Amino acid sequence: MNQHLAKIRNIRTINYNTPILVPSFSSKGFPHVKELHSYLKEKLTEVSLISTYDLHYEYLELDQIYESDILIVDSGGYERNQEHDISDIYNSFYIAKEWNETLYEKQVRKLHPITDILLVNFDYQEAYPLKKQVQFAQKNFEKFPDFASDFLCKPVSNNKFFIDVDNLTKSIDLLSSFDVVGFTEKELGNSIFDRATSIYRIRKALMHAGLDTPIHIFGCVDPLSIVVYFLCGADIFDGLSWLRFSFKNGTPTYLNHYALSHGLWDRPDNEVKIIGYLENLELLSKLKSQLTLFTQSSNWEELHLKSREVQELKHILARIIKNYE
Repeated sequence: MNQHLAKIRNIRTINYNTPILVPSFSSKGFPHVKELHSYLKEKLTEVSLISTYDLHYEYLELDQIYESDILIVDSGGYERNQEHDISDIYNSFYIAKEWNETLYEKQVRKLHPITDILLVNFDYQEAYPLKKQVQFAQKNFEKFPDFASDFLCKPVSNNKFFIDVDNLTKSIDLLSSFDVVGFTEKELGNSIFDRATSIYRIRKALMHAGLDTPIHIFGCVDPLSIVVYFLCGADIFDGLSWLRFSFKNGTPTYLNHYALSHGLWDRPDNEVKIIGYLENLELLSKLKSQLTLFTQSSNWEELHLKSREVQELKHILARIIKNYE
């Protein structure tokens, strides 16, 4: 009997199947993001993520963002906030420019459905109860019916750093109108196990409600983390770590280490980075294929992991199931 929750799910409005592994772009931590995106855009054939904040402040060019089959348009909350994602090892001081719902909607209205667009609702700085979050998001999405909806669910109180999974699972029917439901990785728990458990519980609640809605994990594109969250029922993964590390052989390493270990030590740093980025995109594409094959066979060999990694993943799943089945 298969105990994982990995399967192919569908984004209904655009009729697109998961899993989806998304290379993200952001001006936060990447001041030359316009040049970077311009150089790599032709390689972004399936999917990419950009933010309305970066479009508004022209860190990205509006007419250059439609290269991929799916374009995920984030609300700009990441660029507005001081906080960083889990993969950011520097957490450098960051000063954001003005950002609010009016600017967000103004920028979304400039988008054209040249490609399939998955729109993320506006991410408020204030915390709201789940029902209010849903109402605000529905109001957002009603203004843009040409786009698929990606509901970013947030903690319900400014005093709570994490998603209240107990409350969410009891109110899971509130999420039925959205094409995708999303969570930032860091708000799902204080450890990989806690986050995997949260995803598992949310997926189980959706299943019990008769919902097969894809789950989007924001800020997670580390290969092994993707696998464990996928096994627990998540479907869409995006993040910036593909621009921070080399994923060669599935293990993130510093780009300097990558250059030394792969004979690129005499190449300019920018050239090493570009080589690393292109290899990362190829690895993510291969990982998507491996995940898809796994859903069909439940054969762990399809994931091409080391035996110790498979052992740990099975241990995580067994512990979650023991606690919540």
